[in-house]
Amino acid sequence: YNDTDVRNFRYPNLDTANTGSEFPHSSSIPYPTPGTFNPVVELWLTNLSDPAAPPILLKPPQVVQDKEYYLTSAGWINGGNDAVAAVWMNRPQNLSVISICKAPEWSCIESHAERAVENGWVSIKGHPVFSADGQSFLLLSRIQEGDTGRYTHIKHVTLGEENRISVISHGKYHVTDILAWDYVNNIVYYLGSDSEKAGQRHLYVVKNTQQSSSQPLSRANPKCITCDAVKLKYENCSYFSAYLPPPPYTKGVSRYIIQCDGPGLPMAGVHTWHNHTLVLANLFSSRPRFGPKLNSLALPLIKTRHISLSHGAGKATVQLHLPPSWREELRDAAFPVLVEVNGVPGVPLVTTKFGLDWGTYMSSQFDVVYIKLDVIDEGSKFVNTRIAGLQIQDYILVIRNTLEEFKFLDRTRIAVWGRGYGGYVTTMILGSQNHGVKCGIAISPITDWLYYNSAFTERLLGMPSENYKEYVEADATQRSKHIEAGSLFLIHGMADISVPYIHSLSLAKALTSQGILFRYQSYGDEGHDLSGVLEHLYLSMENFLSSCLSLDKNEQIGGQ
Repeated sequence: YNDTDVRNFRYPNLDTANTGSEFPHSSSIPYPTPGTFNPVVELWLTNLSDPAAPPILLKPPQVVQDKEYYLTSAGWINGGNDAVAAVWMNRPQNLSVISICKAPEWSCIESHAERAVENGWVSIKGHPVFSADGQSFLLLSRIQEGDTGRYTHIKHVTLGEENRISVISHGKYHVTDILAWDYVNNIVYYLGSDSEKAGQRHLYVVKNTQQSSSQPLSRANPKCITCDAVKLKYENCSYFSAYLPPPPYTKGVSRYIIQCDGPGLPMAGVHTWHNHTLVLANLFSSRPRFGPKLNSLALPLIKTRHISLSHGAGKATVQLHLPPSWREELRDAAFPVLVEVNGVPGVPLVTTKFGLDWGTYMSSQFDVVYIKLDVIDEGSKFVNTRIAGLQIQDYILVIRNTLEEFKFLDRTRIAVWGRGYGGYVTTMILGSQNHGVKCGIAISPITDWLYYNSAFTERLLGMPSENYKEYVEADATQRSKHIEAGSLFLIHGMADISVPYIHSLSLAKALTSQGILFRYQSYGDEGHDLSGVLEHLYLSMENFLSSCLSLDKNEQIGGQ
């Protein structure tokens, strides 16, 4: 990487020794922002057996060679040393090219290209998975499923003069990971999340009925291995991982591991490839040791709901963590509400994976209904949208609809919080009119997109020179005048190199100029995860919410 021309972001380093003779030093990091220089990336090949041989530059295909581009992945094809697969993407991120670079010339030739829909972007997750002979590969790609929207599925690309393409997975679910291609038994293993089964993730297989892995894979219905988890001896499981041996598969995959990650305590077993039956139960299980202790705790009851959006083909997923004191018959109860938002496109917040987190604590200790919220429009996912308008209004609408559906939620005591992009959503909600939220906590929020990293920002908003109006409309500081006094708690780490602290400072300055009182807390030498001050962070958040939502702490949350 050559980042000579990339602008630097500087931040104070308070850990430097205090000699009294000078101020603390500052650190810097190259940080490309929208419309400015990106690092220049090159792919080189070095012969480790002959250190004297000069390295070889692998140039990108002609379609991106003379333009600004990203190198998203590169690797040897099937572990050999005579061919490299490299994936390139242009700076607007609406074109991604998979190239094959072969010895001895090592010229990278375009073998397949993915192009985005109008006003959209492409996203090739992971590296292509190649067949044994290297003449075909699998990749994840966005596919239109009738009128229901676009979903991530597996494409099988066969190289050659015809360059045939087939889709081997289909349906209203997203493929999240291609785990393995057993080209001996002609089976592809992958993980997928069904849009109709909120927060779940399952293991699927699809079998190639052809004799050769270079032939197009059959579009037969994929088989969900874990959808009937009880039959596989996995109780209280709907979120799975799987682990298969790495290639090459000289004899095929004989056995593999399925791991239950939730909602029950994690456990795993070994399965055979032939009929996917369990051959070794309890490879590991945390249930015998931790199950009795977990059952003795008064923990929240989790309910998950879908709410259709008023536009597009999408729906919101709402996961409610109901406090232990909640009962169905308590019709006149009014529980305070704390909503966690994330909002990063393609990154779900709601899952059925096991976990005890701060939301569990708040619900159990303070009788709070803790809500995790995902708002994803399948019709516009991976399409540039007005993030300042439509998406924020979706969040407000979903919160409002949730309050209408569940009468035990106290409309006068609602708080929202998020980190990073979720912090941005929080500030934008508080800066909107008629949002119905009493207060919010924004941790390391993005506020001014001109100060955020170029790759993510340009994907959503394009170049500032071409789309400056959208940048202004998406600027959270522009809405500062609508944020009510005392309703915002702003938190940021001064050494955050993901979302630089200038974001919170810009919002703080805008609020100050409007004469709006707010709470602001910064942490010196702390990065984006604030890992060194977590106890202080959560105590501060608890203190703020106790005042805002008039919370009373339970003295006993242990035994039932």
